[in-house]
Amino acid sequence: MHIQQQVLPKVSEIAAHFKLGQDTTRRLLKGSDLLPVAVKPDRYSWHDIWRLEGAGYVPANLVDDFQLPLLKPAEVFWKFFPHLSPRTITDRAKKGRLPGILLGNDWRFRECDMREASVYG
Repeated sequence: MHIQQQVLPKVSEIAAHFKLGQDTTRRLLKGSDLLPVAVKPDRYSWHDIWRLEGAGYVPANLVDDFQLPLLKPAEVFWKFFPHLSPRTITDRAKKGRLPGILLGNDWRFRECDMREASVYG
């Protein structure tokens, strides 16, 4: 039986995933009361990171998609919604009309969510 070992991301990898600076990412992690599951360097569970992003459960077939770097509003504009401005994309996320993740003051979006949303509107 082959057991897949879970990859535990470091703060630098989580910062790259969030597309935020490492200091900002550390503040977000500390403010969320998430504890590292390994230290020196601090490493966190992807499942804890996804809960911080608002995902309670991630099916096995979506794990790879959920580990991709999140998109900034301008990237969502370029890739999926060229008829909307980045500001409109953010406004729609604030109103719950577009699935988004608020990290501090910054909105981020999962590529798989935007791909699905672009099909419907």
